[in-house]
Amino acid sequence: MKARNFFKALIFAGFLSCCSVVLADPLNNWHWRNPLPNGNPAIGSNTLYGLCFTNGTFFGAGAWGTIATSTDGRYWTENPSATTNQLYDIINVNGQFVAVGNNGAIETSPDGTNWTLQSSTTANQLSSVAYGNGTYCALGPSVILTSADGVSWNHVFNSFHGASAVAGSSYGFVAITGTNLAYFSSNGRTWSTNSLPANTGYMGGQLEAQIVTYWNGLFLIGGASGPPTLIVNYYILASPDGINWPTNVYTGNGFYLENLYTFFMTDSSNVMAYGVAGGANFLQASSDGLNWSMNRGVPQQGIAGAYGNGTYVVTGGFAFAPAGVYASTDNVNWAYEKFSSSLPTGPQSTFNSIAYSNGTYVIAASSSFVVSTNDSVYTIASNTPALSSVVTFGTNFISVGANGQIYLSTNGFAWKPQTSNSTNNLHGVAARNNLAVAVGDNGTVLTSPNGITWTSQISGTALSLNGVVYSNGLYVAVGQQGTILTSPNGTTWTARSSGVVSNLLAVTYGPAGFLAAGANGTILTSLDGVNWIQQNSGTSATLETATAGSGYYLVSGAYATVLTSFDGVNWMPRNVGATGSQTFYGSGFLNGRFDVVGAYGNILESDVVPQIFTLQIKNVPPNDVVTAFVTPGSTFRILSSTNLIAPAWPAAATFNNALAITFWTNNASTNRYNFYRLISP
Repeated sequence: MKARNFFKALIFAGFLSCCSVVLADPLNNWHWRNPLPNGNPAIGSNTLYGLCFTNGTFFGAGAWGTIATSTDGRYWTENPSATTNQLYDIINVNGQFVAVGNNGAIETSPDGTNWTLQSSTTANQLSSVAYGNGTYCALGPSVILTSADGVSWNHVFNSFHGASAVAGSSYGFVAITGTNLAYFSSNGRTWSTNSLPANTGYMGGQLEAQIVTYWNGLFLIGGASGPPTLIVNYYILASPDGINWPTNVYTGNGFYLENLYTFFMTDSSNVMAYGVAGGANFLQASSDGLNWSMNRGVPQQGIAGAYGNGTYVVTGGFAFAPAGVYASTDNVNWAYEKFSSSLPTGPQSTFNSIAYSNGTYVIAASSSFVVSTNDSVYTIASNTPALSSVVTFGTNFISVGANGQIYLSTNGFAWKPQTSNSTNNLHGVAARNNLAVAVGDNGTVLTSPNGITWTSQISGTALSLNGVVYSNGLYVAVGQQGTILTSPNGTTWTARSSGVVSNLLAVTYGPAGFLAAGANGTILTSLDGVNWIQQNSGTSATLETATAGSGYYLVSGAYATVLTSFDGVNWMPRNVGATGSQTFYGSGFLNGRFDVVGAYGNILESDVVPQIFTLQIKNVPPNDVVTAFVTPGSTFRILSSTNLIAPAWPAAATFNNALAITFWTNNASTNRYNFYRLISP
C-alpha cells in the first residue's frame, strides 16, 4: 500500500502559502494614544545608545525603547516607541529609520516619530544595524539577520558568532567581534574571515577590534592590543575593500582595561574616533582616515555620537554625571545637557472601558469621562463617580459604575445622571436598538428601553455579574465563580454550566460564537451561549477584557497581556509595547482597529485589521476538513486540485451568505495529494 502524505499544501487568494513576501501583521503593530509619548513608568535612566542625524534633526534610541529627537542636540523630545526593549543602534536609509535592540527588537519608521515593531523571528540581542549593497544587516552576539526592506528579516546560518558591530557600504559589510578578526560580506549572508595586522608596538600582542565604520571610501576599525600588563596600545586600521587590511596606525597607549574605543563619528570633512585611555577621555580626528590628531578634552565615556546643524552631539552613561548628552559647536568646548524621559501628557487615571460613535471616542475612567474627537488628544470631559463600562445605545452613550450610578450622553461630552433604583456597583452594560442591560454586584440586572427608565430584574443568583453582551438574539452575562446566565429578552434569565469556578470578568461575541474570559487565564467558548468549552489560553494572567472584530477575538489583562485568536481555540500573545507592570481593563474594536485601555490612562491602538480571508486544512482520515475564515455573509469558492501547477482548478465547493467560520469536508480527498485555493466571489 502506498504511504499516505498527510502534509497538505495551501493556496489562498491566489498566492502560494510559501511565498517569500511576508506581510506585516497589524496585530503586532501598536501605537500609544494616551498618555504621550507613552504610558510606561520610568525605569532607570533613559540612556541613548544610538544616534543618527538626518533632515535637520538628531534621532536617538536607547534604554527601555526610548526614541528621542532634537534639532540642536540640547533640547530633546521623546517620541512614542513600538518596544520597551533596550535599543542599541539606529540608522536612516532612503527615508526609512531602523532601530534594533534586546530580545530581537526591530522597529521601523518613515519619519522617526511613528514606529512599527517588525518580526525579527529571534529573541537574541541585536547590537548593530547597517545598510550596504541594497541590503540591511542586523547582528548581535548570537545572530545575524538580513532584509531587503527593513521589514521582513531572514536568519543567516552557518556563519560567525560574537558580533558586536557592523558597517555597510556599496561593496558590502564589515563586522567585528572584539577579536583580531574582521569579517566581510558582499550581501550580509556569506562571510569571509580576515586577520587584522598584529601589533608591532609596545610588547607585541594581537589587536582586538572595538569599533567599525565606513567613511569616504574606507572601512575603518579602531582597536587595542597588548598583553595583560599595565600598558595597552590602541590603533586605527583602514581598508578600501574590507578584505585586505594593511599595517595598522599606532595612535597612542593607556592603562590596561581602560583602553577603549567607543564610537566613530563624521562631520562634513572629517572622521573622528572617540574613546578612553589611561583614565582620560580622548578624540582623534582625520581628514583622510590615515593620519590622526589627538584631543583629550571631550566627554567622558561617550557611547554614541552624531554631527549635524553645525553641532557635535555625544551621548551615553557618563562617569561623573547622570545619563545625558554633551553638545559642542567646535569639538573642543562641550556643554552638558541632561536627557531624561519626557513627562507624559494626557489624563492618567485608570481607564476601564472605551466606546466610539459619531466621531467621538469615550472612555469610562476611575474618576471621570475622557473624550477624544481625533483619537490623538484625550481630555477630561466631566467629573463623575468611578465608572466601569461604557457602550453606545443608538446615537447615545450609556455608562455604569459604582453605587448604581448610570450616566447618559448624546455626544460624549455632556453627561446626565439617571435613576437606577439600585445602590449595587454596576460592572457591565450591553445594548441593542431598544433595550439596554446593566449587571453588577449581588446578581444585579437592570433593563431600560431608553437609558433613562430602569427596571430591576430577577437574575436568579446572588453572585456578582461582571460583564454582559448581546448577539444572535441572546444576552449572555458572566460573573463570579464561573457564573453564566442567558436571556432572550433581558427579563427572564437561565443559569448555564460553565464547567469552571474561576471568576469570569468579560464576555464578547465573535467569529466562533460567544467567548468569556477571566481569572487565571480562563477562556471559555460557546456556539450558542448554552454549552461552553474551556480553552487553553497559554497564560495564567487574569484576563479583564474581551472583544472581537474583523474575524478575530482579543483578550487582555494583567501584566500587559494581550492575546488574539481567530477561532477562540488557538491563541497568539501580542507585544503591544507596554511593560509587564501594567493591566488592561477595557478593550474595543473601533474604526477597524483594536484598542486596549487600562492603568495609568493607557490607550494603545493596533493598525487597521483587515477582515480574515484564509483557509486551514486538517486531515481527518480519510478526508480533508477545510476551515474557511471569511467576512460573514460573503460569497466565496473553494478550489481544489491534485496538481499544483495546473492551469485551471475546478471549484470543489461554493458558499453564499457564509458564516465567519465555515467548515467543509472534501470527501474526494481520500489517499491523494490535495491543494486548495480560496477565491471570492
